Amino acid sequence: MDFVSRKHGTRSNGRTYEWRAGLLAASIAFSTLPLAPAAAPAQTVVRYAVPAGPLDTALSRFGAASGVQLLYNSSITRGLRSPGVSGSLDTREALGRILAGTGLSHRFTGPNSATITGTSTATGIDAGGSTLLDTIRIEGAGGGQTEGYIASQDIAATKTDTPLIEVPKAVNVVTRDQIEAQGSQTVMEATRYTPGVVGAFGDSDSRNDVQQARGFFVRYNLNGSRLPYGAYSSAFLRIDPYGLERIDVLKGPSSVMYGQSLPGGLINLASKMPTETPLREVAVQGGNHDHMQGMFDFSGPIDPEGRFLYRLTGLARDAGGRVDFGYDQRAFIAPALTWKPTDATSFTIFGHYQQDHTISDYMPLPAAGTLRPNPNGELPANRYAGEPGHDGFDREQYSIGYKFQHAFDSGWSVRQNLQFNSVDIDQRASPFFMLDGTQRYLSRVATQGLAGADTFTVDTSLTGSFSTGPVEHSVLVGLDYLYLDDSYRFASNLYGGSFDLYDPVYGAVPPALIPRFDYNMKRRQTGLYVQDQMRWDNWIMTAGLRHDSVDASSVHSATGTFDVDQTALTGQVGLVYRFDNGFAPYVSYSTSFDPIDNFSTTGEALKPLEGEQFEAGIKYESPDGRMFITASAFHLEQKNITAPNPDPTGSGLLQAGEARVRGLELEAKTELTPALSLIASYAYSDSVITKVNPGTEHLLGKELVMVPEHQASVWLDYRIENGPLAGLGLGGGLRYQGKSFGDAANEFEVGGQVLVDAALSYDFGKLDPDFDGLDLRVNATNLLNKKYVGWCQNALQCYYGQGRKVTATLKYRW
Repeated sequence: MDFVSRKHGTRSNGRTYEWRAGLLAASIAFSTLPLAPAAAPAQTVVRYAVPAGPLDTALSRFGAASGVQLLYNSSITRGLRSPGVSGSLDTREALGRILAGTGLSHRFTGPNSATITGTSTATGIDAGGSTLLDTIRIEGAGGGQTEGYIASQDIAATKTDTPLIEVPKAVNVVTRDQIEAQGSQTVMEATRYTPGVVGAFGDSDSRNDVQQARGFFVRYNLNGSRLPYGAYSSAFLRIDPYGLERIDVLKGPSSVMYGQSLPGGLINLASKMPTETPLREVAVQGGNHDHMQGMFDFSGPIDPEGRFLYRLTGLARDAGGRVDFGYDQRAFIAPALTWKPTDATSFTIFGHYQQDHTISDYMPLPAAGTLRPNPNGELPANRYAGEPGHDGFDREQYSIGYKFQHAFDSGWSVRQNLQFNSVDIDQRASPFFMLDGTQRYLSRVATQGLAGADTFTVDTSLTGSFSTGPVEHSVLVGLDYLYLDDSYRFASNLYGGSFDLYDPVYGAVPPALIPRFDYNMKRRQTGLYVQDQMRWDNWIMTAGLRHDSVDASSVHSATGTFDVDQTALTGQVGLVYRFDNGFAPYVSYSTSFDPIDNFSTTGEALKPLEGEQFEAGIKYESPDGRMFITASAFHLEQKNITAPNPDPTGSGLLQAGEARVRGLELEAKTELTPALSLIASYAYSDSVITKVNPGTEHLLGKELVMVPEHQASVWLDYRIENGPLAGLGLGGGLRYQGKSFGDAANEFEVGGQVLVDAALSYDFGKLDPDFDGLDLRVNATNLLNKKYVGWCQNALQCYYGQGRKVTATLKYRW
């Protein structure tokens, strides 16, 4: 068996790599309803259901429904209320009704934009249309750009542009500004201030983002498209946060919108898309561990009419690692093009290509010497127990897709999102399988895993509004399709001799690898879903139902071939009451369904995972939009959970029965003053295995792996606006994660820790207008360089948590 990459016959070794040029091409065809000619925005009739309430919220809902971009100074709307608007109206009349009684006026400045003006003694802006300072833009898409840390709209949870306060479930949004302020280098780092989200295997892995929410693993979508996942393989795409506009963490089951999902939640990653406002940005970054990185981001209109928009984002990184022989290299490029033939129609094609090469800081070491005492002493955090001449992790990934949207004169609209995602991985490692009696010498094995996965998704939906008596309905009907092809080949063999963990000598010749198994799985899923968002006065009910049909075929060299054909009906219902003072209590119920890409210990198909959640909570959005608070309590259950085969020579999984997680999550994001922002969160989780099957009785009553009972964080960001220090910004945060268990039998307890983060920034434009657009940001995570064990699987596999990381980013935007 020639054990080389599935698609690429060569592999680079050591620290020298051939950076292959990628040629991405796709032929895309689709059909939809005939396109109706669109009138100018002032004449386009849209059905609105904007309730009375804070003016900022009303304008946000108007922008989402009409697609009109609004420019205004945030100070002129602060504290004002709108009477709302309901019914089918043209955009000019609808905007006028929303502004009625506020003393503000509007002026359409283009085919798809309007300016709101008014008198503001605080800013010196008059109603005559003088230059507007500190403007904000409301895009006609709830999942798009967001200023600051607070997101008010969301499209990921309901697939419609919906105010977050009206979504009857907890949704945590990490904005572009938060990603930059906290210096996040991975999605895992970007979400570590999110309540209830933890790194499933610790936080030091530079290969993959594997996380849990509410006690269970989460899956990832990119722009609503399911990223690859598989039974054995590590064929995961890792998306660089620099290419993202925002990250939406959907808590609890999300099957109604996205089909197969796990009950803990879903993380949707939203790529940067073309903007109508020109954007030009270049940046360089340096840091400890020889970290060097360059970035660029360009966007804006191509033609004078703004019918064609583009975006091009790129990144290159070369860095060392905390562990000896560690390194981290990346090349990333993401182009996107938008075509708007009419004001009612848009078509965006986008994609990305990325290469990664790394030896990760995620290095297994024995519990003796890390978590527990060892007579030979404590092991240093930089100790590498592998074989650098053999080891390495190489990934090549790409995606390409399009987003199409057309609004009809009737007020209905059609959307179609299509995307193809692909990843190939070659992973070589030298793990150890035995520690001798002196607790000093290791016996090691050389391994290689070749993983490859593709997903193709297409989602077509129709949305519209109508009334039945006093009830306003916003209906979504959709059909989606998922195709997943996942494969994995694994080979291994024993090294000769032993490895001295306390006086390491490297250079052992890797043995010839023996193929152990070859696995491939193909899955097809078709889902039909419907959702109705009903509004009556201040009551909002969201109800959805979905039917999934899934067939999968798996081939395993050890167990043969088996096919799975399953169907499922999942649903969700939630009720929100929106008080005029900004509070919105809610209750909801939702279910999930997820087939398992694996087999039992006897080679039979496993039962699908099934989950259900009851959730109740309250959200608060201040009238000025500068504070958003969510408090949620939940009861979550999952049936047919799996457990590893206790026989180390066997294959397949056991199904351990059922698990339950109860908890409480709190999150607050607020601008305490125009210069001071706060993010605070807390999560309490109580997990337990409630039912076991024969062979797993030892797990009954045990806690789930890596589910801390308590988790909390706080982040403060202060900017000096005036005086000799104007332009200086200070930020800092504390992250607490309580103790948890690192194995299913609860034999290895991983202690809790408190970590300190810090940030320092300076806007050179405050020093001299000639330097406008130039800023410097310094970020430090685990500032005190606390040494801790972040994860243990068993007595031979414990992992140190991430050490201190410091980066300095110099960025110029014009």
